[in-house]
Amino acid sequence: MRLGGFNKYRNAVATVAGREAWYSELALNTATSIASDGLAIDDSCLYVKTANGHALQALDIDSPGKVGAQAEAVTSSMGQITDWATAPHDTGLVAACDDKGMVELWSERKSVAIVNAYERAACSSVRFHPTVAGVLATSSSNSSTKNSQVRLWNIDSGSESAFWDCAVDGVVDSMAIRGDGQLVSVSTHDGVVLLLDPRAGVGQNSSVVAKTAAIYAAGRPTRCIWLGDKPYLLSTGLSRMRERSAALWDQRNLGRPLGSLGLQASTKALIPLYDEDTQLAYLGEKGDNTVRWVDADPSSANPLAELGSFVVQSQISGCALMPKRSLRVMGGEIARVHVVVESGGAGTGSAVIPISHVAPRRSYLDFHADLFPDTRAPLPAQSFEQWVAQEPFTIPKVSLDPSRAVGSLESARRVFGAAGPAVPAQPAQPAQPAQPAQPAQPAQPAQPAQPAKPAQPAKPAQPAQPAKPPPSLPDAPIQRAMPTPESTPTTAAAVVRLQDASEPAKERPQKPSAASAVPLAPSAAPRKQWRPAGQDHARFKYLEGFLYRPSLHYSNIPGVNLRFSQENDPLRVSSKFLAVACEGAGGQIAVIRRDAPGRVPSRLPTIVHGSGVVSIEFDPFDPNVVATAGVDGKLQMWRIPDAPMSEDTVFELAEYICITADRIHQVRFHPCAPRVVAVLVSDADEQAVYVYHGLMLHFIVGKTSDGIHSFAWSPDGERIALTTRKSRQLRIYNPRTQDLLAAGPSMDSIRPCRIAWVSNSRICLSGFASGSQRQISLHDAQNLSRPLAQTTIDVGPGLLVPLVDPDCAIVYLDDRGSRLTHAFEVVEDKLFALPKLECSEPSLGLAMLSKKHVDVAKCEIGRFYRLNSHSVETIGFRIPRKRPDYFQDDIFPDTRDVESPCVDPAAWIAGTIASPLLISLCPQGMVPLSQAPPEAIRKPTFHVETEKPQDNTKDAISAMLSRVDISDDESAAGSDADNDGGSGSDWDD
Repeated sequence: MRLGGFNKYRNAVATVAGREAWYSELALNTATSIASDGLAIDDSCLYVKTANGHALQALDIDSPGKVGAQAEAVTSSMGQITDWATAPHDTGLVAACDDKGMVELWSERKSVAIVNAYERAACSSVRFHPTVAGVLATSSSNSSTKNSQVRLWNIDSGSESAFWDCAVDGVVDSMAIRGDGQLVSVSTHDGVVLLLDPRAGVGQNSSVVAKTAAIYAAGRPTRCIWLGDKPYLLSTGLSRMRERSAALWDQRNLGRPLGSLGLQASTKALIPLYDEDTQLAYLGEKGDNTVRWVDADPSSANPLAELGSFVVQSQISGCALMPKRSLRVMGGEIARVHVVVESGGAGTGSAVIPISHVAPRRSYLDFHADLFPDTRAPLPAQSFEQWVAQEPFTIPKVSLDPSRAVGSLESARRVFGAAGPAVPAQPAQPAQPAQPAQPAQPAQPAQPAQPAKPAQPAKPAQPAQPAKPPPSLPDAPIQRAMPTPESTPTTAAAVVRLQDASEPAKERPQKPSAASAVPLAPSAAPRKQWRPAGQDHARFKYLEGFLYRPSLHYSNIPGVNLRFSQENDPLRVSSKFLAVACEGAGGQIAVIRRDAPGRVPSRLPTIVHGSGVVSIEFDPFDPNVVATAGVDGKLQMWRIPDAPMSEDTVFELAEYICITADRIHQVRFHPCAPRVVAVLVSDADEQAVYVYHGLMLHFIVGKTSDGIHSFAWSPDGERIALTTRKSRQLRIYNPRTQDLLAAGPSMDSIRPCRIAWVSNSRICLSGFASGSQRQISLHDAQNLSRPLAQTTIDVGPGLLVPLVDPDCAIVYLDDRGSRLTHAFEVVEDKLFALPKLECSEPSLGLAMLSKKHVDVAKCEIGRFYRLNSHSVETIGFRIPRKRPDYFQDDIFPDTRDVESPCVDPAAWIAGTIASPLLISLCPQGMVPLSQAPPEAIRKPTFHVETEKPQDNTKDAISAMLSRVDISDDESAAGSDADNDGGSGSDWDD
């Protein structure tokens, strides 16, 4: 590793890839435990934490770019994820722990196991064993009791408890396992690093074999990692002056470090990464924007000497090293560090930036073996029983030379038995020196291998002798079978196997028992099960948005209020009128007749509230009544006359309610009971929803000091859902009892969030992630622990306002300040994006007309009115159909009559549940498509009679020969005539 006392990699250059190679526009949650690197990588994917904190997002390594909306989320039922890691022996296997003490494992992005690791403490760290497959290490930290626990689990054994449990005095910040799996190191909040032997014993401090000197300040975060399988550690922490520092330790003498490195002051520890092939360590400055690399060779004259650094454009929240087997070795790339930054640019959200570390060479035509020694193979080195018995072993390695990589990996698989049952070993490759004499390999418990000379090829190994399999694990690592999507965990056991009970027995993988374990056949991915009743595509993928002709718009509207609150809508519509918020003293609302489109008068009839208007709402059961709420705390309901109106029209005040609160924010009428209205108010430092009937205040719902973004009635009027600002929660209440029915996380930002019910059991939220990413999510009203589906749309400042068509399960999103109207269809708790509608003017508000007023003859499923700075545009959405002459009853089911009450208000207050009134949209005289006769088969316009082909070869030959005979006869006749003319008899006269 040395050339003249210098590190051969000292001149390596770090270069950041172009933006096209970034993984950008991500909505991430950067809140992790101290032990977490904030990023995990295997050979196929990068795993980051989603914005809601309850799931991981898998980014395909080979598909960089703007992947925010397309990245696949690994579904999870966990709490807030604190740490996650990838398995070194199984690509696609990921483990994550949460603040509830649970650990969940995914294989190929499907959950395969759940471990209840800790009952009353958060799980702060999770790591896979480096040499044994199926062994998992976890650690907990309890700052209140100042005690922590480190446990090891044998997942493949099916045991419900940890096989090793060590109680540690103090709070554990991080944990690491040595590369040979012999020791476990933990760094504590006291500023020291403890070394634990997991095979020494069980109990408090019974496994502690050594402890470093306290060079870090107590009460501040620390990290530690091992330098591969060597007896050296690298720790990071903060000094008493809050200066970041790193130290290199020899486990045989922990009294003082071999070397140290001091950096600038901060509140967060460095993220340490180590490459055992190059003996370089990378230090990511979490919370800052610098990545440094240092010489981590313990034999160096100056350990931890800084060799270089690279500055990124935003704060670092995580980093990880790419596996060696995925590097561009033919380009001299010795390492690639992926850095998670909180901002990939102005308004683009978070990003993962790859930084390549390239060793300069005169030419890269040939493989440089001096730069790339053999690296670890993705294979386990020993079985669990061999590890417990402390049997000697050899770490499998493979070549990085592209011409030999596949062969060396296959050779390692044969030797270490990772490809299936034990088979006789094949002769080793002669090009690489053999390892020193070792006993038999773990996968073949046969006779010990003979020592091999470095210059000679290794001798063929003897065939493996029959041996009794271990009691809990086979010699070869078990290939996990993938569960079906319908699998559900059982919470009774600490280790839970996910398996579909409805799956046929012949297709269900058998769980290995404690008595005997049979390795399952390797499988790359599960075959997708066909479900005849299901649907995984959008029914309305051909949705078409269109603008009505200009004569049906309402143009030249004077003084539209451009500063109306984003909490509400400046445009509301009933079956008869449009109400538009306008500028002017006293809070003015312009009233326009819906049946009089075109150029409106320069002076419109106006309702004057008396103070600034914050909310407008039409009574759903009386199209002539509109409610206005002002900053003066007054709720006024105005009656609009049916007679022609002018600027001098005086509107009658139908009802007046003086709210006993500081301010009104939103008004929502009950969907089933007339004259029942809910008002979102703020009083002192609290906000609540007041429910009125007439002038009487009946219920106060959801009083909280967290602030409320918005609220909405359920379609049946039995529940009120609201979103809070500070706690960022989605809550559902029973308005009559004021009981909290359910609560869960909403959007990750405190910016405005809008809510809408898709059905009585599904809720839609639209808002912002922790950055400026705009998102839409779908929630189950019975279980709000995590969203059923969540989609990042784009990055922008404008609010997305949802409007729902419950009959078609379509959510329309008004993009405030933009020219777009988005649409999403809900299919089996999934969100499918539909075609967008783009208009010429930015939107200020969107109002949806009742379904009974759409033009079903033209297959129009929705009609909207869109407000811009000077007009109201009439837009529609339709579905192209082949037979539009018939009533399309498959897209126009019987709909709820939202303009007719279905329960008496007094009865509803007393507890009566409303029964919805359904109406048919089929116009009189139209025949439903389901009753239409079968479509006649159209004949082609031009009918070409087809004849049976005939063989005319003989006729053609006969005709040709006859023409030849005629020509010969004519030639002969001509010759005779010539001969006769030449005779002397013709000239006798």
